[in-house]
Amino acid sequence: MFAAKTVQVWARNQAGEHVLKPMRWGLIPPSHSLAPELYEGQTFHARLETVHEKPAYREAWAKKRRCLFPMVNFQQKVKDGSDLFGKTSKPIKLSIVRADDRPMGVAGIYSAIKTPTELILSVAMLTRAPGPRMFKIHEREPVVIEPEHFAAWLDGADTLDLTTPWADDAFDYKLVA
Repeated sequence: MFAAKTVQVWARNQAGEHVLKPMRWGLIPPSHSLAPELYEGQTFHARLETVHEKPAYREAWAKKRRCLFPMVNFQQKVKDGSDLFGKTSKPIKLSIVRADDRPMGVAGIYSAIKTPTELILSVAMLTRAPGPRMFKIHEREPVVIEPEHFAAWLDGADTLDLTTPWADDAFDYKLVA
């Protein structure tokens, strides 16, 4: 097969258990099931607002193929023009963590493509419009699922509020050297 970065995500297995699974980073849509190695799309992040309609993602969304990226932190390059740290000409990268030290799970969706030789599981992370504090860093933020909702997300619950941005006091950040 082809070389690709693999990430560990939580997902449901066929028995309905929540297990850690290795998946290829970058969702491969079903339209490329005959030759997944030829897919060159940049499907690492899916916008929550359009995930249900975009051809690359809509099947995974409709089938509720949900996963969680377990994280301690995530790194984000500060957007150009941000005055978060005053005027600076050099790129700034931040490490973003939960302020309450609880586990972080970021919502994702995955695709399952069966080829003649293997089953390829590939994944994309969900993003949404950020709150005011995060907007100073970037135009998007990952969809962070609260720990008490991890199981509901993985089990396909439709009652979770995914659109409300992360609260401004819910995260801390520090400069990455």
